[in-house]
Amino acid sequence: MAAIQCRVSRGKKYWSIVESRRVDGKPRTFILQYLGTADSLRERLRSGEKISIKSYSHGDTTALLNAAIELDVVNIINKHIPCNKMGIKPKRDGLTVGASFLLAAIGRACHPTSKLAWYDWCKETSLEYCLKIKLTELGSQHFWDQMDTLPIEAIPIIEEEIVTKLISLQDLKLDCLFFDTTNFFTFIDSTNDHCDLPRRGKNKQKRFDLRQVGLGLLVSKEDQFPLFHQTYRGNKNDMTVFKENCNKLLERLRHITKELSDVTLVFDKGNNSKENFAVLGQTQDCYYVAGLVPSYFKDLIKEANQNFSEIKIEDETLAAYRIRKEIWRQELTCVVTISVQLKEGQIQGILQHLEKKYKALNEFKQQLENPKGVKRFTKLEIEERLQGIIKGQFIEDILMYEIIEIGNGKFSFTYFIDIVSFDKLKKEVLGRKIVATNRHEWSNEEILLAYRGQAKVEYAFRNLKNPYHMAVRPQYHWTDQKIEVHFLMCIIGYLLTVYIYKKTKHHYSKNISQFMDDLKGIRLACAARGKKITYQLEKMDSSMQNIARELDISHKRIESKISFSDYT
Repeated sequence: MAAIQCRVSRGKKYWSIVESRRVDGKPRTFILQYLGTADSLRERLRSGEKISIKSYSHGDTTALLNAAIELDVVNIINKHIPCNKMGIKPKRDGLTVGASFLLAAIGRACHPTSKLAWYDWCKETSLEYCLKIKLTELGSQHFWDQMDTLPIEAIPIIEEEIVTKLISLQDLKLDCLFFDTTNFFTFIDSTNDHCDLPRRGKNKQKRFDLRQVGLGLLVSKEDQFPLFHQTYRGNKNDMTVFKENCNKLLERLRHITKELSDVTLVFDKGNNSKENFAVLGQTQDCYYVAGLVPSYFKDLIKEANQNFSEIKIEDETLAAYRIRKEIWRQELTCVVTISVQLKEGQIQGILQHLEKKYKALNEFKQQLENPKGVKRFTKLEIEERLQGIIKGQFIEDILMYEIIEIGNGKFSFTYFIDIVSFDKLKKEVLGRKIVATNRHEWSNEEILLAYRGQAKVEYAFRNLKNPYHMAVRPQYHWTDQKIEVHFLMCIIGYLLTVYIYKKTKHHYSKNISQFMDDLKGIRLACAARGKKITYQLEKMDSSMQNIARELDISHKRIESKISFSDYT
């Protein structure tokens, strides 16, 4: 709520219209309009002048527009839009396809919403003022028509050109790159046969009841810039996705790096298989660090258990064993370690699974021993049922049962935990990690730290699932072409956000989501006095002034810097 406040300067009183807002949970006063001295205010009232004031969120949209200009996003997209039958590249509502894409990407970065609700968000921002264009017609149909014009085969080309431009401006270090996959659930109806990408699978947000779309993502070690993405069917596992995209990934790296041999690709054990290592082995200049599934290499784990020695990694003491050996026909250096944190988590997981197994076993036991039970189970049927119940990683090694006869040809069973086997599991199996690489010259520390960097791509996934900024969801598209184009929009929005975030990191310590909230707090005030309209930034604290200066956020229009209506 606005109020009038007085301040004294050099013995004179000056009046302002102010508003109280909360910043980081604390109330702060923001000046909406300077009114001057009491005499000047009286003159305004006498003249009947009416002052109308409105403010708009400004910092986030302006910073992203400036970033898009630097990366030439609009022109790069427009270059790959095919002409129509008349030999003219399509426009809608006066905007080029690249312009519409950028506006949608900025919306995704600032306030993820449906295309239908895009303008409801836009009218509370300074976009129309900055670009000097009316955006009232930008509803869902506008974006759908513009999205239709982009061929799927142009998506990787557009992404590569934007990434190449980014690297040339930022001089990114590409020594370690991280690849992983995730998925995003959708609300596409099960009977909808207009798309092939959304499928049911193992959803990482536990929405197994919904169809999902997968996303493979490659990010840089420095600032986690997205350098490559691929959408895929939601029912594919990580190994299949990596195998299908490995050559595409390597081709992208060849194009954006000077020497592929200077790059180390890092990926986790879920992407690994004998076939995938064979694909990597065919490329002589491809170096990688990868996790291996310990249960596939029991002999290696057994050998490591007898030869562990202590090493130090970032002030942490670890038990480790290093050996160079052939893995799936590849000569690799393997480092086996014991993670106390992983071991504790695995033990906790086993205990939780055992509780579920106990419940299922007790229910089956009651069914067998019920005197009024109609169905009689044979010993073989009971055996098969019990095997199905106790099936699971580690569980079947420690949960034992014994089938017993209870009379009249009826059978039941007892069950128990094999304490000796459980202790052996804790001592010799749990907590083991295997990291393999063809960087034979690297130290244990270099290998393990590179693999730990896998958390960087997980950080990117968390941002893409943040419902307040940069999110892929919600998405309301139900054809494969629009789904893929939608993902491109989201990746561009995320890349622009990371780009502006990096510029301010030397004097900004909060996370990227809070960064976008703070940028939104940089507001543009519009004051109308009769026919005269003036614009100015609301008052900011010194830290936000530094950020505004760094990102070239001012009250001036920027339409002259970017072409939204013409193709160049």
